[in-house]
Amino acid sequence: MPRDRIWTEKLIGYLPFDGDLLTHQMALRFALLLLLWLTGLVAYSLDGLAGEYVSNIQIYPAFFGPGLIILFGSYMIQKSLPDTVASFKALTSLDDPSFRRLTERIKGYSFSFAPCALIALVLVSTVTDVPRQVQLMMAEGPTIHTLWEVVFVSVMYLLIGTGVWLGVSIWLTVLLISRQPLRVELSPGLIENFRELSMLAMWFSLFYFIAVSIGVATSVPGGPAFSLLEILLSPLPVFIGIGVASVLLPFYNIHRALLRLKRKELDEIAAGYEAVRGQLEGALERPEGEESRLIAAMGRLLSLQMREREVREAPEWPIDVGFVSRLLSLVLIPAIVRVSVELFNRALIK
Repeated sequence: MPRDRIWTEKLIGYLPFDGDLLTHQMALRFALLLLLWLTGLVAYSLDGLAGEYVSNIQIYPAFFGPGLIILFGSYMIQKSLPDTVASFKALTSLDDPSFRRLTERIKGYSFSFAPCALIALVLVSTVTDVPRQVQLMMAEGPTIHTLWEVVFVSVMYLLIGTGVWLGVSIWLTVLLISRQPLRVELSPGLIENFRELSMLAMWFSLFYFIAVSIGVATSVPGGPAFSLLEILLSPLPVFIGIGVASVLLPFYNIHRALLRLKRKELDEIAAGYEAVRGQLEGALERPEGEESRLIAAMGRLLSLQMREREVREAPEWPIDVGFVSRLLSLVLIPAIVRVSVELFNRALIK
């Protein structure tokens, strides 16, 4: 499959639908999931189990929860990633051929189908009942509804694998760009240059923390009640910490690069001060006919002072308080889900 498009978008592209509005695209993806649900209804009806299928409430979150989120995410990433990556060219000192190779490399792994299929294969083999169902069908013969269930679980985990890989590929993109040689002007408004990069990191954190929240919501309900200490000692804080560290790591690389640029420019300014001081001392020792040199030295001194103020006021991190607050709000999602599930479990016990 060509690696210029995500496989979900390539399949959707075969449909006779060319609407580009977000509402149209969301409606299309919802309709595809609804169609998949209807195929299950047909399969179970043919085996006389329509009532069992319709009353199975656990299947609805699987259809219209992660599936819809991942299809929406694949659409947004397919649409925005090329332009977002192109906007980074002004931040790096790469020439056109080098940046073109970097862009192709990012598109190559971001839109690749193989990692999605591999992740899905591992998940289907380890956390689902599909291997046992396949063995039963081989031994006893398949039924229509069991055959559909195997296909459905495989497709849903392929979507989940795609969602996992989209999150990983976004993180790899941010990390890869953060490791390129920077070409930026140190100034108080420096953060604006990294706005697109921070938005890409927000996409990764959104995918990550929604995935953690879905994992909590599907694995904990109905279980025993836990104390606050048990929740704090559970894997949830570890996953939250991994997510926060993963988001901030690429920006730490940029932070180090900005610090190096800042120190280098301040050293150059200090050398400029020394040169101006020498000019001033020379002009003051021989004041006759040195007015022009004195004026030029004073102008240079004023320019160095203004530049020094700009450099010292330039931020040393490519993210601001707004980015951190949005990240913290995303961190709260799995925490709120976990607390909500705990309250639900306690209500069941009562």
